Amino acid sequence: MNTKNIKAVIFDMDGTLIDTEKYYRMFWPKALAHFGYEMTDEQALTMRSLGQPYAPQHLKEMFHDPDLDYTAIRNYRKQIMGECLKKNGIEIKKGAIELLDYLKAQGIRRAIATATDQVRTEQYLKQLGLYGYFDQIICATMVEHGKPSPDIYQYACRQLALLPNECMAVEDSPNGVCSAYDAGCNVVMVPDQTEPDETLRGKLAARVDSLDEIIKLFEKFPGLTKEDEEHQLSKIIEIAQDNLDHAKEDIRKINEDLADLLEVYDAKDKEGLALWNNATARLKEEERELVRYEKARKKPYFGRIDFRDPKAKADETFYIGRVGITDSSSDPVVLDWRAPIASVYYESRMGTCQYTVSSEGTFEIDLKRKRTYEIENDRLKDFFDSDVVANDELLTKYLAKNKKAVLGEIIATIQKEQNLIIRRSPKTNIIVQGVAGSGKTTVAMHRISYILYNYKDDFRPEDFYIIGSNRILLNYITSVLPELDVYGIRQMTMEQLFIRLLYEDWDETRFFYHNIDKTDAKNSIRGGTAWFLDLEKFCQNYENQSIAKEDIYMEKTGNLLLSKEQIGRYLKNNPKVSMQSKILMLNEILYAKYENEVSGKSVTFPPKEKKILDKKYASYFGDGKWRESVFTFYREFLLAQQEAGKEVDVLENSFDVYDLAALAYIYKRIKETDPVREASHVVIDEAQDFGMMSYRCLHYCLYGCTYTIMGDTSKNIHFEYGLNDWEELKKLILTGTFDAFGLLRKSYRNTVEISEFANEILRHGDFSIYPVEPIIRHGNPVQTVACPDENKLLADTVTTIKKWQQDGYETIAVICRDEAEAAQAAEELKKYVKIAESDLEKAEFGDGVMVLPVSYTKGLEFDAVLLFDPTQEKYPSDNGHVKLLYVAATRALHELVVLYRGKLTGILADKVPEGKHMKEFAAETLTKAAEFERVQHTEKEIEQQRRIEGAKDMAEREYIGPKRIVIKPQGKENEAEARGKTLTGQKMTSAYKRAVAAPVRKAADNSGKNEGNHTEEIILSPYEFGAIPDNAILRVKGHSRNNFAIKWIKKTKSYVELSSMYGLLRITPITPEVIRVSFVKGVTEKIGDTAWKGKADTAFTWSAKESKMLVEIATEKVTVRIAKNNGAVCFYNEKKQLLLTEKAEEPRFQEGGCNWTFFEWEKSEHLKAKGLLAADFMDVTAKAKYVSYGGKKLRMPLILSEKGYGLAIASKGTVLFCGIRTFGPYIMAEGSQSDYYFISEKNREKLVEIYQKTLTLQPKF
Repeated sequence: MNTKNIKAVIFDMDGTLIDTEKYYRMFWPKALAHFGYEMTDEQALTMRSLGQPYAPQHLKEMFHDPDLDYTAIRNYRKQIMGECLKKNGIEIKKGAIELLDYLKAQGIRRAIATATDQVRTEQYLKQLGLYGYFDQIICATMVEHGKPSPDIYQYACRQLALLPNECMAVEDSPNGVCSAYDAGCNVVMVPDQTEPDETLRGKLAARVDSLDEIIKLFEKFPGLTKEDEEHQLSKIIEIAQDNLDHAKEDIRKINEDLADLLEVYDAKDKEGLALWNNATARLKEEERELVRYEKARKKPYFGRIDFRDPKAKADETFYIGRVGITDSSSDPVVLDWRAPIASVYYESRMGTCQYTVSSEGTFEIDLKRKRTYEIENDRLKDFFDSDVVANDELLTKYLAKNKKAVLGEIIATIQKEQNLIIRRSPKTNIIVQGVAGSGKTTVAMHRISYILYNYKDDFRPEDFYIIGSNRILLNYITSVLPELDVYGIRQMTMEQLFIRLLYEDWDETRFFYHNIDKTDAKNSIRGGTAWFLDLEKFCQNYENQSIAKEDIYMEKTGNLLLSKEQIGRYLKNNPKVSMQSKILMLNEILYAKYENEVSGKSVTFPPKEKKILDKKYASYFGDGKWRESVFTFYREFLLAQQEAGKEVDVLENSFDVYDLAALAYIYKRIKETDPVREASHVVIDEAQDFGMMSYRCLHYCLYGCTYTIMGDTSKNIHFEYGLNDWEELKKLILTGTFDAFGLLRKSYRNTVEISEFANEILRHGDFSIYPVEPIIRHGNPVQTVACPDENKLLADTVTTIKKWQQDGYETIAVICRDEAEAAQAAEELKKYVKIAESDLEKAEFGDGVMVLPVSYTKGLEFDAVLLFDPTQEKYPSDNGHVKLLYVAATRALHELVVLYRGKLTGILADKVPEGKHMKEFAAETLTKAAEFERVQHTEKEIEQQRRIEGAKDMAEREYIGPKRIVIKPQGKENEAEARGKTLTGQKMTSAYKRAVAAPVRKAADNSGKNEGNHTEEIILSPYEFGAIPDNAILRVKGHSRNNFAIKWIKKTKSYVELSSMYGLLRITPITPEVIRVSFVKGVTEKIGDTAWKGKADTAFTWSAKESKMLVEIATEKVTVRIAKNNGAVCFYNEKKQLLLTEKAEEPRFQEGGCNWTFFEWEKSEHLKAKGLLAADFMDVTAKAKYVSYGGKKLRMPLILSEKGYGLAIASKGTVLFCGIRTFGPYIMAEGSQSDYYFISEKNREKLVEIYQKTLTLQPKF
C-alpha cells in the first residue's frame, strides 16, 4: 500500500474508534442466557461486526434453533448494554484523536462505516466530541447487507466519490476486515479482541497496535521532490537529536547512581560492589550508545531504497545510514548499513533482486529506486538517483576530500565488489587480491563490523584476531574500528600472534623477537613450504620414536590388549592432535581394555601386584608431561638442517617471524595437552608480506577457524620472502565448497596523474600483476625535483610540507628507504616542522607529518606524500625495488613529490620501451554466490522440522494416550491448511485448532447441570513446545524509558506491594523456596488471581525491610531485593549468593495483552525448559523458543538454571523464551498481568517436584 495514493480513511466505530467492543462480547452471552441459551466467550467473539442478515442466521445455526427470536434478544442486549454504558461511560481508543487531527491537517477525508444504527452512532460520536471530524457517516441500516458483505464499504466509497483503492479502511474485527477487503479498499487492522490468522493477514495492507501508528504509514513513504526530502531530513534529525538527548540523560542518571553507591556502601561491601559493577557496565554501554547517537545526529543517512515486497504486496521505503535510528516506539526510521536488506543499495540494479538474512534464507524484492544524498551541516545539498550506488560524480567529490574526511564517507560509497566481500559469510574463507588503493584494509574492517552486527549469536569481538605487518598499520586499524561500532577486537603482528601461541613457554625476560633480516639471502629459505615440510617431518620422526607401536599383551592371560595396528590407526586418524594428547588418549584406551580384562575374570592378581599393574597401564605410553624445551627442540631441528646442507643461523634467544612460527608449531604439535580456545575468525592484512611457512604453521595452530586474507602481491617488496602469487595459499586455505578468491581491481586512492606515475614504475619489473582499473580523478602532476646538495634537499622538503599544510592537507608522509634514513630525516625536519612520533613501535597514524621507512607504509594512505631521496644506490633496478617504489608512490591520495640529490634511481629516471606490457594474472571478479548459512526457515527445512516435531509428538502421545499424528504432504490446493501455520510461520497444534473451532450449541438441561459436557481447560496457544519463533516477532516494539522507580510500599501478611509510575509490583512468598512475582501496568490497577496458587497455604516466617535504596523480602531459602531506583527484582539463595536479576534498565514491559520480563542471564549460564515427559529438558541457552505447551492441558512452562533455580510462568496462553541478547533476553507471556514463580533449589529433581506439587492448578480451574 502506497499511502501517497490514499485520499480518504474509512473507520469502523465499535472496537476501532471507541472502546465498546468488549461490551458486545460481555452482553451477547448475558442476553442469550436471559432467553435460555448458553454462549461461550469464543462464540461471542464470532458476533463481532456481524450485520444483517448474517447475525440472525449465525445465531440460529450456532444453537441449532430456527425459531430463535433474534430481534428480541438483540433488543434486550441493547437495553442492558446501554444501561452499562450510561453508568460507566465510553472511552476513546488510544491514538484516535491524534490520527484524526493528522488526517484533517493533511487534507485526507474521513468517514465512518459501522454496523451500529445511525441514532446510536451519532449519539456516541457527539458525546465523545468526534462527530465533527467526519465527512460521511455510513451505517449498516443504509445498505442491504451488513458486514462481512462489502456493501457498506462500497457505499461509503460512492458517497466519498472515490475509488476503493483510493481509500484506507481501518478495522478491528475479522468480519470488518473481510468486508473492506472484498470492497477493494486498503485494509489496516487494529486488533481489539482477536488477532488475525494467516488467511486474514493476507488481506491486510498493515497491522498496527494503536491508531496513532497509522500516522507512520503515511509518513513512511516520503516524497521524491527536494522539498519532500528536506522535510524528511528535518524530521529524522529531530528524532536523532531526541535520541541523543535521552542518551545523555541516561548517562547523567547512571553517574548519579554511582555517586549514591559511593555514599551508601564501602569498598568491602559485596552487595555494593555488585551494584557498582552493574552500574559501570551500564555506563560503558550507554557511552557507546551515545557515540552511535552522535554519529546518527551528525549525518543521519546517506542513501534510500524504494521497493515492493511481492509476498506482502506492499511498497516500502528505507533510508540507510552509518548507524540505525529508531523513533520513540523503537520502529526504525533509518536502517544501519549492515542490515541485510541494505545490501541491495550497494550491489543491485533496478528490478528483481535478492538479499539474504543469516539463518532465515533469501528474500526477493522488486527494487524501484536507489537514491544517494549529500548532507552537510543538517542541510540537504544534493541527491542522486542512480542504478549503481555512489555515481562517479558523488564518489569523486568524496575522494577529493582530505584523508580524515574521506574516512567518514566510506560507508556511503562502498562499491558492489567491495560489498560482496564485506557481506560474505564468516563461516567461509576468503582471500582477496586488491590493487593499491582498492580499499582492502577498510573493506576488512567493515567486514568485521558487518559480521558482529549480523552474527551476534555466533561471533563476539573476542572471537576475532586482526593480524598486520607492523604496529603503525595496526594503530591505524585501531582508529578506524570505533567509527564502525566495533570494540574489543584483538590486534597483533604475526610475530605477536605466534608468541601468544607459545603460552607459558615464552619468557619475556629471556627471549626477544626481531624483524627478519631480508638483506641476508640465506634467511629466505625459512619462509617457504619446503621448510615447513622439513619441520613437519622432523616432528613426525620424533613422535614415531616417542610412541611405541608394538602389540601389548596382558600378564598371566597372554591376551592381546592393544595391537600395533590399532595404535598406528589411532595415530593416523588424529593428525591434528598433539603428541602428548595422543599419549594420554592411548593410555585411556589401553587402561579401559586392561580393566575390562581383569574385571570378572578367573585370573586374579594380589592387591600389591594389581596396584603395580594399574600404574603401569595408566601411563604405559607416558605420563603426558613433556619435560623438554620447545626452544631446545627447535635448536635441534636447525642443527639437523645444517647437517642436511642448509645454511641457517642457530640463534639462542632472539627470533624472527619464521622462528616464532616454528616454535608455535612445535608447541602445538608436540607439547600441548590442554588446548586453549583461540580466534574463530582471523583477518590478515598485507598478507603478501608473509611466506607460506607462516600460513602453514598458523593453519595448524588455529585449526578450525576461518580467514579473511587481504593483500596485493604487487606490494611484496621483499621478493624472496613473501608471496608473489596466491596459488599455494589458495590450495591451503580455500578447501571448502563456499570458500572464495576475490579480486578488487578498482583503485580509488590516487589521482590519474599519481596512478600513471605508479604504473610506469611497475612496468620496470619482470613479474606478473593483477589488472588495475583507476577511478578518473585528476589532480596536480607528480613533481620530480633534483637538489644540488643535502641542505637544499632538506630545505625543499620543509617548504613542500608547509605548502601542503597551508593547502589544508592533514595527513602528510615523508617516505624514506629504511629505518636509519627515516630516523635521521625526522631528526633534521623536526627543527622546522612538527613531526609525529618517530619510534616505529609507538607511532600512531593520524594528523600531522610522519617520517617513515617505505616498508612501514603498506596499508596506509596520506593526503600528500614526499618520496625522500630515491637514488640509484638506495633503489637499484630490480623487481624488489620496483615493488618498493610502487608502494611508496601509491600511498598518496592527492599530491606526490619526489626530491633527490645525486643520481635518481633508474626505476624513476629511465623510460620503459613503448612495446613492453606487464603480464597479468588471470582472475575473475568475485560474484555473489550461495554461501554457508544456517538456513532454518526454507520450505524444505520447515517440512523437515515438522517431521521431527511430529515424531516427537507421536512418542509423547504414545506415552500419554491419544492417537498418533500423521504428517501429511503439502498440497497446493490447500497449502495454508497443509502447512498448519500461524501468521508468524510456526506450526499450529491440532488441539489448538480444536479449541478455537466454531462452537456448537450445548444441549438444554432443565436441572441446570451439564455433567458430561465438561472439558479440561487447555493452553490457548498456537505454538507447540519447542517451536522456533520468527525473528520478526522477537524484537520488542514500543518499549522505552518507562519510569519503574518505586514510589510507595505496602506490606501485608501475605505479600509486599511496590508501586511505580508504570504499575504495581507484588512479591508474594508462597513457600520458603517459592516466591511469586506479579505485575500489572497502571497506577490504579490491581493484581488479579491466576489459575495457580496466589498466596501461601500455610503460614511460615518471612520478613520485609526497607532501606534508602532497596526493599528486601527474605524467607529461610530465598532473599528478594528490589532496587528502588529501577524496580528490578534480584534473587539470592540462602547463602546470599546472587542467582538471577531482572534487567536494571527496563525490568518489564506490558503492551497489547503481552508481558515481557527482561532478565540478566549470564553468558555462560546453561538454561533448560521442562517438556511434557519426565526426562524431556530442552536446551534454551542463547536461543529463542516457545516454551508453552500449545493445545495441551493447562500447566505452567518451567525454565531451569544450572545455578540452582527455576522460573514457572503463570500464563494460560503463549509463553516465549528469548535468550538472544540482540532482542532480549526476556520471557514473554500472554495475559492481562505478568506473573511468574521463582523456585530456589539446587537439585533438579527436587525443583521439578516442588513445581509439580506446590504450583498446581487451583480447584476452580
